[in-house]
Amino acid sequence: MDELDAAILAMLGRDGRRSFTSIAAQLGLSEGTVRHRVQRMTDTGMLVFVALCNPLSLGLQALRLFISVDRRVAAAEEVCAALAELPCTNRVSLGTGSRDVYVELTCRDLSEAQRALDEIRSIRGIADLQTSVLTRFDKDHSWGGLRGGTGQAGALPAAARGAGAARRLTPPRRRSP
Repeated sequence: MDELDAAILAMLGRDGRRSFTSIAAQLGLSEGTVRHRVQRMTDTGMLVFVALCNPLSLGLQALRLFISVDRRVAAAEEVCAALAELPCTNRVSLGTGSRDVYVELTCRDLSEAQRALDEIRSIRGIADLQTSVLTRFDKDHSWGGLRGGTGQAGALPAAARGAGAARRLTPPRRRSP
């Protein structure tokens, strides 16, 4: 991934329906170049397009779990794989810190949430879990809360933030073999 790919990803991350023509104009590229790069990123699995919504606006229950894994019983990767198989999990991440695994769930109601938590507690290797029921989303970058915001602006390439749009980004030169 080079600076152009990063800029394209950043723009699509802010608005996944943005046209390739618009991205190309901002980056000083042809529409075909943007289309080709997006196709390559989707073919390799680097980029996946999905439609996300605020689950609370649909009357659903949104939960976040922080899970500790007893590594004498199971590897954290095994626990993550088991969690990823559950139909209500949206995100399963292995991390560092006081808890090993971070999980996001969306359930129809509290009854379904309770059944999901019971199933999660039965997964081999889970030592402890901390549960949070979300009552409001003020910002969530995974469903468009970033649009117009500045949450990740410092991490985005200048071209993706709009600065220097007139400057053409050039791909890195390839070295001769």
